[in-house]
Amino acid sequence: MKTIAGFVVLMGIVLFFADAEVLAPLDGLAVYFVVSGLLVLTIAQLAGSREKHWLCRIGFHDFERQERVEELPAMRWYRCKRCGKEKHAASIV
Repeated sequence: MKTIAGFVVLMGIVLFFADAEVLAPLDGLAVYFVVSGLLVLTIAQLAGSREKHWLCRIGFHDFERQERVEELPAMRWYRCKRCGKEKHAASIV
């Protein structure tokens, strides 16, 4: 479902920027494709994701910096304040 919604958004963007005469009749539908694709993608994320908070379900985590990883000094642990999801990523600071 997420893949189909992503392709619908992509199709809307392509139609929006397309300048071909063949696609001219579909030019007015570009905005509808983008909006409907984003709506389906948001609903699929809310329904299919297992995180507790609704913002975390659609991918807007609120990560806070934790301690450094011992093996790599440039890596840090990050933990989401709302759902507790952990990740490690490179830190430049």
